[in-house]
Amino acid sequence: MCHRSSKPSAMDLPPSCKAAADRMEHALREEDLASYKAAQLTASAADTLSDAEQQLSRELGRDIVLVAYESR
Repeated sequence: MCHRSSKPSAMDLPPSCKAAADRMEHALREEDLASYKAAQLTASAADTLSDAEQQLSRELGRDIVLVAYESR
């Protein structure tokens, strides 16, 4: 059973709750991926996406990768 502390946080979930959350996330991703395909981007749009990746990477100090999908 999941119990909330006074300040709920996904990082503080008991293992049983974390496993359930992971299973739900996986199921939602599979459902979402069935509805979408990789987006066909123009060169300009791909450049914009790349610029956003670089800006986020600098701001966060981590390697960030953005992916574009479109409805099937």
